[in-house]
Amino acid sequence: MQMWGLQTFREIVPNEKVVLIQSFSDKDRGLTRHPMSPDWPLEMISTTTFEDAGEGKTRITISWVPYNSDDAGIAAFDGARSSMEGGFAGSLAKLEAHLASLQN
Repeated sequence: MQMWGLQTFREIVPNEKVVLIQSFSDKDRGLTRHPMSPDWPLEMISTTTFEDAGEGKTRITISWVPYNSDDAGIAAFDGARSSMEGGFAGSLAKLEAHLASLQN
């Protein structure tokens, strides 16, 4: 199965913040629902901030919420929150390990 995504960047502040609208899409950039969740919001707004955590480390904070969504989309998103948190945590752990390997 192929899945397409569309990101529309709204704000980029170097070394501080990235704000974007995240959507599922088709190959022609048309908005679609999540292929496994018919109530999933068409758009989510994601804000990622970067903060100096000392000793060459950066604290990354990600906020991701439905944008222009109906109640069904908000409920679908909230119902999947724990799964998304686990997915982000796993991805960031892999990134941390990869970056650590580059320093050796």
